[in-house]
Amino acid sequence: LTAAQAIGISIGSFIIGWLIYDLLCKSALRKNPLLFALTGIIILVGFAWFYSQVFSGRAAFIHFGAMIGSIMVANVFFVIIPSQKAMVSAAKKGLLPDPQKGKNALFRSLHNNYFTLPVLFVMVSNHFPSTFGNQYQWAVLAAITIGSAGIKHWLNLREKGQLSVWIMPASVIILLAVAYVTAPQSSNTKCK
Repeated sequence: LTAAQAIGISIGSFIIGWLIYDLLCKSALRKNPLLFALTGIIILVGFAWFYSQVFSGRAAFIHFGAMIGSIMVANVFFVIIPSQKAMVSAAKKGLLPDPQKGKNALFRSLHNNYFTLPVLFVMVSNHFPSTFGNQYQWAVLAAITIGSAGIKHWLNLREKGQLSVWIMPASVIILLAVAYVTAPQSSNTKCK
């Protein structure tokens, strides 16, 4: 790729990622949390695969994390803050605030909450060549994202006073499996 092509793919993919996510949030799938989450995971895995096809491993990881981070920023800029401003403005005028704006902001805030650990894990993992240098780097990227989102889900349930027996162990097993599969191979050869 030329520098201009790489920049175009980079910026274009962030915009396309936001547009797909925004349309997904406005679709009927939003009423079915499980189907919404599965669709979102499939889309994220698709982006992980795409990035691994056009960029080097490390760049793929960085772009994937930056795309999720861009979605988080766009959520705040285009949905959460405008909804908050509209509700405050209505309250100042003595009008009833539109409850749908609050629901939309809450929906996007919830997603931002779930994105935090995956972004953190993905951005940290790009310092470990065994992850981004793996033959199946897109699958490693997807597994890190799913495992860390699972941990965030367990933390969210715990905050609500709910307990899930399987989410944390399953998430930890996914992350440990990634660590095991991507661990550098030991060598018995001596340095010269």
